[in-house]
Amino acid sequence: MLNADALKQLSKLKTDIRSNKDFVDGRVRGSNGKFGFVTLDDGREAFLPPAEMERVFPGDRVRASVTEDDKGRLSAELDQLLESEFKFLVGTYVQRGQGHFIQPSHNNLDRWIFLPPRARGKARPGEYIACVVSRHPFKDGKAQARVESVIGRPETAGIEHALVVAQHRLPEKFSDAALKQVGEIQGKLDALLAERKDLSQLGFVTIDAETTRDMDDAIAVSQRDGGGWTLHIAVADPSSLIEPGSPLDREAFARAHSQYLPGETLPMLPADLCENTFSLLAGQLRPVLLLQIEVSEDGSLGESSFDFVAIRAQHKLSYDSVSSFIGGDQEAVPEEARAGLHGLALLSEARSVFRASHSLVMEDRPDYEIHLDEQRKIARIERQERNVAQRMVEEAMLAGNIAVGTKLAEMQQGCFSVHLGFREERMGEVKSLLRELLPQYAEQDLHQLPNYLALVKQLEASDAAEMRNLLAVLKRMLRPGQLHNQPGVHLGLGLAAYATVTSPIRKYNDLHNHRVLRAAAEGAAAKTLTDEEIDTLQENLVRGRQANRALEQWLYCQFLQDQVGREFAGVITLVNGVGLGVRLDENGVDGFVRLNGNKKKLPEFDGKHLLLTHGGRKYHLEQPVKVKIASVDVDRRRIALNLVSEDSAAAQAAGEEPLAETGKAQ
Repeated sequence: MLNADALKQLSKLKTDIRSNKDFVDGRVRGSNGKFGFVTLDDGREAFLPPAEMERVFPGDRVRASVTEDDKGRLSAELDQLLESEFKFLVGTYVQRGQGHFIQPSHNNLDRWIFLPPRARGKARPGEYIACVVSRHPFKDGKAQARVESVIGRPETAGIEHALVVAQHRLPEKFSDAALKQVGEIQGKLDALLAERKDLSQLGFVTIDAETTRDMDDAIAVSQRDGGGWTLHIAVADPSSLIEPGSPLDREAFARAHSQYLPGETLPMLPADLCENTFSLLAGQLRPVLLLQIEVSEDGSLGESSFDFVAIRAQHKLSYDSVSSFIGGDQEAVPEEARAGLHGLALLSEARSVFRASHSLVMEDRPDYEIHLDEQRKIARIERQERNVAQRMVEEAMLAGNIAVGTKLAEMQQGCFSVHLGFREERMGEVKSLLRELLPQYAEQDLHQLPNYLALVKQLEASDAAEMRNLLAVLKRMLRPGQLHNQPGVHLGLGLAAYATVTSPIRKYNDLHNHRVLRAAAEGAAAKTLTDEEIDTLQENLVRGRQANRALEQWLYCQFLQDQVGREFAGVITLVNGVGLGVRLDENGVDGFVRLNGNKKKLPEFDGKHLLLTHGGRKYHLEQPVKVKIASVDVDRRRIALNLVSEDSAAAQAAGEEPLAETGKAQ
C-alpha cells in the first residue's frame, strides 16, 4: 500500500504531466469506422482513437490534449466533456444473446447503444425505434438509451419515410389549438374579402405543375405606354389572418417551410389553408399581397409598389400548356390569357438578358421527378429539362423578390436572403489560386459585390479549360446562403439585397416579410426576428433539407441495387485524394469512384486545383465521365462506381485490380 508521501508524489507527477499537455477545445466528428476526429477551434483536426471515440457522440464539444507525431499528424486524448446535444436517435432494435441494443441509423456513429430491460417498452427486436439517450458514455462509462416510440418494421410500406421523418424530428401533425385556429380563419375570410379592393380585372392566371394545389402566386402583365411592361404579381396573403405568436404561427415557425419529400408533403400550414383557404384557386376570390413592378424594354426594373387587395385568378395553367402556347400552339391556353402570356414571355426574355449582363444567373440544371410504387419505393425517375414556362415564372418571381428586397433594405426591416461569398478560412487558398491566372483580383476585396461580380463574369465568359476549372474550384469555397434580419449582399445572385415574399404559405421567411410590408402599409412597426429566431429558422430549414437528402439517398440505393454493372453517363461533382464523386445524368443519383484500391497505383491528388491523376489521365470538377454501378450498400446508403474507359478496360484485361471495384462510396 502506498504511504502518504508516495501518494503525494504521484499526485504531483500527474499534475506535472497535465501541465505539460496541450489542451484545446473542439467538436467531435464521427466516421464510418470505430474511430473519430476532433475538429479543433483553431481549425486543425486531430485523430480520435476507437477507445476515445467510445466515450463521446458526434457533435459533442470536448476539451482534449493533443499530441503530434513525427509526420505532423495530430491525435487527441479526451479530458473533459464540455457540451453534448446528442439526446435523440433512431435505429434498429437488435438482440445479441442476452444483450439488447439500438443500432443507430446515424451518419458517423458506428456502434450499438445498450437498452436496459426497463427502457425497452413494447419494442421488439427487428423493429425501427426512436430513443432518447439516458446515459452519456463520458459521464457514466457506458452509453444507454430508452425507447421513446416504435416506428415500424422494415417490411412496412413507407418505412423509409417514417424513419427519416422521425430521425430528423420533422413535425407531422398539427396541434389541436392550431386546427381550431384553422376553423376560426375560415370564418373570418369573408369579412376580410369584403374590406378589400377587387383587382381581378388585371387578368391573373396561375402557372404551376399540373398536380400543384398550394398555389401561392398569380401573374398578370400589362403593356406600358411608351414601351415596357407592368408586372402584376398577386401573392396569397395568410399574414392578415395568422397573427404572430398564435398556434398556427408557432407551428409554421417550427416547420420553417413546406417539406416536399419523395411522394409526400409535410406542409408548413394545414392542408385546408394552403390548398384551399389561401390557395389562389381559379374562380375563387382570395386575399393577396399585390406587387406591381415597372419593367423597361431593356429588362431593367423601375418603380414598384405594393398593396393588400383581393383577386380572382381566371385560370390555372400548367407549365406544359404555357410552353406549348409559347411554342406556337394557340389552342393550348384559353383565349383571354394569350395576350398576358405573350407579354410575360417578352418581359421574361428581357429580364433574362438584363440579369445575364448586370447580375448573375444560376446554372440551368435539370430536375428529376421521383415516382413511387405502392410500397413507396422508387418505380422510376424522370429527368425533366426546365421549359420556357418555368423560366418565365422564375423571372417574374425573381423580379418581385428583388423589388421587395430593395424596399425592405430601405426600411431596414425584414428577413433577408444573403450570400456572403467565400468562406473566410478559405480566402488564403482563393488568393493563391487567383495569383496564378488572374492576379489583378488576388488583392481585391472579393466580399464586395462589384469585385466579386467582375471576377465571376470574367471566368464565365472564358472558354479556356483552366479558367473553367478555376471557377468550379472557387465555387467549392463559397459559404452557403443564409437568412439574416439585416440587409446584405447576395453574391450568388449578384444583388445588393434580396428578400423572398412570393411563397408565404410554403416559407416562413416569406410570411414574415408579408407582415413587415403590411405593418408599413398601416403605418405601424412590425416585429423584428431576433438573431436567435433567425438561427432557429435557419436550423429548421437545414434539418428539412438534410431529411430530404437522406430519404432520397436511401431510396436511390434501393432503386439501383439491382442495376449493378449497368453503365451511365455522368459528371464529376467531387474530387479528393481518394477518388471522384459522380452524378448520373439519367437520374441525378450521386455515387463515388474510389481510386486508391490498388496500392501499387495510387492516384496523385492536387488539392489546390482539385485535380486527380490516375492511370495517366487527369480528372477535374464538372468533367463528363462514363461509369458503371460497382456495388450498392443499402444499409450504409452508399453507391460505388467504376470508371468506364479504355484505361480501366486495359487494366482489367491485364489482370490488375479494377478501379474502385473493392471501394465503397462516401
